[in-house]
Amino acid sequence: MPTIRVSIRDLERLLGKKLFHEDVKKYLPFLKCEIETLESDLLEYEANHDRPDIFSAEGLARGLRPFMGLASKELRFKPSNVKGFAEYIPERPYVALAVVRDVSLDDEAVRQIMQLQEKLASTYGRDRRKGSIGVYDLDKITPPIYYKLVDPDNTFFIPLENFKEMSLRKALEETKQGQLYGHIIAEMKKYPVLADSTDQILSLAPIVNGETSKVDVGTRNILIDSTSIDKETAVNLVTIMALNIAERSSSVIIEVMEVLTPNGEKVISPKTEAQVLELDVNKVNESLGTRLGADEIAELLKYHYYEILGKDENSLKVKVPLFRLDVKSWVDVAEDVSISLGYHVLGAEADSLPPSTHPGRVHPIEAFSRKIRDVLIGMSYTEVSNYIMSNELTQLKRFGIKTGMYLVSNPKSERFTGLRVWLTPGLLDAVAENSSKQSVIKIFEVGDVVTPGKTEGEPVVERRLGVAISHEKSTLTDGLSLVASIFDLINVEYKFLKDVHVGFLEERFSSIYVNGEKIGFVGEIHPKILYELGIVNPVVVAEVSLSKLIKFIQQY
Repeated sequence: MPTIRVSIRDLERLLGKKLFHEDVKKYLPFLKCEIETLESDLLEYEANHDRPDIFSAEGLARGLRPFMGLASKELRFKPSNVKGFAEYIPERPYVALAVVRDVSLDDEAVRQIMQLQEKLASTYGRDRRKGSIGVYDLDKITPPIYYKLVDPDNTFFIPLENFKEMSLRKALEETKQGQLYGHIIAEMKKYPVLADSTDQILSLAPIVNGETSKVDVGTRNILIDSTSIDKETAVNLVTIMALNIAERSSSVIIEVMEVLTPNGEKVISPKTEAQVLELDVNKVNESLGTRLGADEIAELLKYHYYEILGKDENSLKVKVPLFRLDVKSWVDVAEDVSISLGYHVLGAEADSLPPSTHPGRVHPIEAFSRKIRDVLIGMSYTEVSNYIMSNELTQLKRFGIKTGMYLVSNPKSERFTGLRVWLTPGLLDAVAENSSKQSVIKIFEVGDVVTPGKTEGEPVVERRLGVAISHEKSTLTDGLSLVASIFDLINVEYKFLKDVHVGFLEERFSSIYVNGEKIGFVGEIHPKILYELGIVNPVVVAEVSLSKLIKFIQQY
């Protein structure tokens, strides 16, 4: 989760109220923030990835106001007389713009705006590959604004925090931002820039802004831009940036800009029309274990800036705040109800439940998993723990597997786009990470995988054991002898049958059977995959379904 640094004094200025450390500790959990550091004037906290609106002091102050009994700011939107025009740039086709006027900035305010810009680009913008965000002093610019492609060797500007003019190509090579992010546009024949009517380069998108139009303490009117591979991302980034910066505006005016594209399409930003959701009172109560009425839910939602458009005894119609990009369905709204109510209140509800009539006990699969862990640790194996979330490249494509996996519809990270279907890829990543540090690697993992069931929409969740052995002379025999030892210890009869599997060496792969049922495999990873991962030594992997194996063991 991103760590955000803010000044307590700056927060007080935005809130218009003295803020004590006790207040910070009391109210930040309502925004799902975890305090990392709280001393003197410094507050460091971790914010959820899905709450980019609180990646700076402005958004944090806005979120705190209702819980502290403070009035919120009423933002005003109006059409801007600043116009934008965009060429068609296939690699990064969308640009969104907005203007915030009458801001008052000091050094800390500028730092917060820059922090928000970087956090948005690194998280929501996926390190600028999907989207980036920029801010400029509008009074140093001559509109209209143009998004276009230019010759990187014959176009010059002064990059941000530099003092000499250089070509766009040199900026990619010599600036810190160019070295970090230049790969995004390095293969393009012409580079995308944001420029004004005098051909002043405002930004080499999405790499580095220009020094001549930078925001500083003297800035009063701010132009915001976002370039992206996706229209919605560009508009969302501008929306968050504009709404947060407007917290520092005396007039609280946000100017809505439109960018005209060659095909006549208009990109209008920031968002001014909020999402509307229907809320079923019974479903909310069922999910939270509460008995709240529609009126009570409506009051609790006001702490999170929801506007109640209508309600009756069984339902509510609510308007989601513009800055809440994380709210996708009624479930997200129900979570906000629980936060306003207080998790401690939800916990107290359990005290009134009837007493249990049966003693609790460890679930059989958990007890069996613990036993297997003890066995492997006793054999000098090291346990690793990987995320159940993975991606298609790691789980399937690397091995040439054609079957599918359950994917997330709107992933926040390219690394985590779906649920893993086996443990082997995670074990291989662990071997790759440690192969240069250890000559002999013996690791295991006990964890769940999720595979598509026979009927669509019915996933199969399975507990598995995965083991990886890697050293200079590791062979299939190492894996076979390990599995044999484990099965002998738990007193289960087994058979190894020669088999084949993509991603493994032919003649070096066996399936494991118990009572005629296939419950796992042992095999040597194909050298091509090891080469791709930078692993020098052979790797033997075994994977066993504990969910299937437990059926053949009496004591569990």
